[in-house]
Amino acid sequence: MNYTLHQLHIFVKISQTLSITRAAEELHLMQPAVSIQLKNFQDQFDIPLTEVISRRIHLTDFGREIAQMAQKVLNEVQAISDKTLAYQGLLYGKLTLSVVSTGK
Repeated sequence: MNYTLHQLHIFVKISQTLSITRAAEELHLMQPAVSIQLKNFQDQFDIPLTEVISRRIHLTDFGREIAQMAQKVLNEVQAISDKTLAYQGLLYGKLTLSVVSTGK
């Protein structure tokens, strides 16, 4: 198996949106490129990851598990990047803001 981080990222986005077109839009890629990467990724497994029913893409049970594991891998890759920035003394991390709309 020789899948890439790029393929994992695309597959996770497809699993979140359940749409190749929407995933392509969110990733700023062309739809055929996303379809090709999905096909190349799926070809590495003997068990199907997705199925098309009524022109809509659905994840198989195996596909859902692979998507969860792929998300964990991508999170770890981001953690490596964040740790590298921390050791370089640069600001890193995520900032979450909340706003109360009823406050005066």
